[in-house]
Amino acid sequence: MDTATHWAFLLGILTLASWIAGGFAAVLGNVELGHHGQKAAEYLTFGLSVTGFISAVAMILMLLIR
Repeated sequence: MDTATHWAFLLGILTLASWIAGGFAAVLGNVELGHHGQKAAEYLTFGLSVTGFISAVAMILMLLIR
């Protein structure tokens, strides 16, 4: 395997981990954490989702460019 494939695997793992952690944060946000805790869980979920999306796009670009 070449270097681009290794980076694509790494970015794929990062994507999956970000989306799993975002789902976990969303589930925790539904628990009675109070207003501030729910708001923090929403921001965390959004941030992890965006991170996963950017990572997925970078993975696709890495495979298409190389």
